[in-house]
Amino acid sequence: MPTKPADKRKRPAPSDLAAPLLRRAEKRCAEAGEQLTPARINAYAELVAQGRAVSAYELLALLETREGRKLAPLTVYRQLEFLTRVGLVHRLASTQSFLVCEHPDHPHEGLYLVCSSCGRADELESDSLTQLIGKAAKSRGFKSEKRIVEVQGTCHDCAEKQ
Repeated sequence: MPTKPADKRKRPAPSDLAAPLLRRAEKRCAEAGEQLTPARINAYAELVAQGRAVSAYELLALLETREGRKLAPLTVYRQLEFLTRVGLVHRLASTQSFLVCEHPDHPHEGLYLVCSSCGRADELESDSLTQLIGKAAKSRGFKSEKRIVEVQGTCHDCAEKQ
């Protein structure tokens, strides 16, 4: 069986992170009173480069390739926790993965369409759905703290392949 050629794409370095994304990340961190360290920029840049939801261990492997050295899993978990806390990244509970926030400039509830075939996750904003969930919770005397909706299904590309 022939082997596939190695992926020779150049991994983006932190300096390759598009200037607007880097400025936006720095702004979010400053607003949160946090510092965007080189290691955190590396993790964020790798997530941006992937363009899809990535598990912590997948990110660990990607960062080890990028940096050419072994990293402790705890280091990556801390970077992901930080990026999530400042609003640059979202955690998808259903797939135990992390996804770059498409609009970190403002607070919003999480609504995601997650493809069960390829793992692609699209972030959506829907004020009407947020209000509907809030109204339903309130009618039951439930005070919601954080609303995250993950809809599992098949994306357009995977549906066409089937």
